[in-house]
Amino acid sequence: MAKICKKWLPSLMILWLVIGLLAGCASPAQSVNSNTNQVQTSNEGQVGQEADKAADEQPTSTSAAETAEATQIPSEDKDQDKAKATDNAGDKQVTASPKPKQTNEPKLDDPKTEPTASAKPNKTDSVATAKPVTPVATPNPVQTVTISIVADKDTGTVLAPTAVEFKKDDTVLDVLKKITRKNKIQMEYRGVKGGAYIEGIDNIYEFDLGAKSGWMYRVNGEFPNKGAGVYKVNEGDVIEWLYTTDLGEDIGAKFDE
Repeated sequence: MAKICKKWLPSLMILWLVIGLLAGCASPAQSVNSNTNQVQTSNEGQVGQEADKAADEQPTSTSAAETAEATQIPSEDKDQDKAKATDNAGDKQVTASPKPKQTNEPKLDDPKTEPTASAKPNKTDSVATAKPVTPVATPNPVQTVTISIVADKDTGTVLAPTAVEFKKDDTVLDVLKKITRKNKIQMEYRGVKGGAYIEGIDNIYEFDLGAKSGWMYRVNGEFPNKGAGVYKVNEGDVIEWLYTTDLGEDIGAKFDE
């Protein structure tokens, strides 16, 4: 028996140690579980207390909301009053008549207003207008006649029809002198005024082509029965100097006997 106990005693002791260890491990777990349960219960208690407090405090919050609404109503009335005031001000601004623009023009009825510088009479202008104006002499219009020179059939035209200026009381002889001198055409005559007689033009003289040859003049298609030194020309006259070989019969000259 004693041998049997000695043989199983170490095993029993080891078993008891293992059991003791297992028991030690289980107790902290139970303590932890108990602690968690305590925490949960405490939290639940606190949550319940807070819910109760919230339930108790709800009437106060509703009363605060009611007070807020009560306080907001006057503010809305104030806003409406402000809007009405602004509307009334806008109506006043719209109905107000615009102020008349100020102009620089002087009032005629106001005796204090002085006339502007432009309204004052200008003495220099009145003096200038009072002076007599000297009329400007207008130049006399230029007066011209047309003159041409035609010799015998062999020589032909010596001077084509040309305009010549003349002065008052100029004669056919005066016009012939101007044109021959200007165009450097040879011309020779003798006598004065009524006794003036053309002897030669362009070196063609009387009697060069016979006893009835010589120079004659025609004005506006007619042969005047007077000397070239006394026949006065007029504006627009057409003067022709022609050379005849038959006392004018060959150039259409006819004289009353």
